[in-house]
Amino acid sequence: SCENCDKMRKSYERWETYDNRYQKWFDIRMSDITWVDGSRVALCNITDITTDKKYEKRIEFQANNDFLTGLYNRMRCESDIYEAVERAKAEDEKGYMMFLDLDDFKHINDGLGHQHGDMLLKMISMGLQQIEGITDSCYRVGGDEFVILVLPENKHRLKAIVQEIYEMFNTPWMLNGAEYYSTMSMGIVCYPDDGEEVNELIKRADIAMYDAKKAGKNTVRYYNAKDERTSIKRLDVEKNMRSAIAVGGMEFELYIQPI
Repeated sequence: SCENCDKMRKSYERWETYDNRYQKWFDIRMSDITWVDGSRVALCNITDITTDKKYEKRIEFQANNDFLTGLYNRMRCESDIYEAVERAKAEDEKGYMMFLDLDDFKHINDGLGHQHGDMLLKMISMGLQQIEGITDSCYRVGGDEFVILVLPENKHRLKAIVQEIYEMFNTPWMLNGAEYYSTMSMGIVCYPDDGEEVNELIKRADIAMYDAKKAGKNTVRYYNAKDERTSIKRLDVEKNMRSAIAVGGMEFELYIQPI
């Protein structure tokens, strides 16, 4: 009877539920009302909200995922890094973050066309998601830049993850009916040892990645605080040179050495 119904203990209650039989979402609202004969009854309104749920899920996907590869985007990446660092600090644990950049990706785009460059990014994304320990923690944060988060519970697989990434890039990719190789350079930081702030960790992983490129590309470098000043100076010089070239090179002065 209504008197014994748990839902009748409150004058009004509302919740959402998924019904596997119909594969639909329902919004259920129950109100405590007085019937015509004076008895207390529960009025139950059930509304099919499946369409609304699908729309919400699509909006959530667009907000958190990269439209091309389906990987999480930079906004979701920064949020997940923050949560991972806070959890590692609370549990006195360590984790790792990898910053991966493709070597000479521009040659693929220029030589084969952007459609094949996009196809390569998709194949790389699918490959990363198949590696145990990072299945749900891969992010595309730029054109050909990826971040990989290794949570504390998977830190024991760090070397194996790095090795599997190496092997993936040492295998040719089938593009436009032919095999092409695309290598990568990667920088790795340990959190919270190498930093506790999101931007700080990304910056230091980026520095380690540039050190890997300087070493000849197709390699991995761990962040080293001793090398940071030199790396930052080199990045600043590169940034300033790119900016000067973008405005016509007016900031350069030409000096000729007679021979």
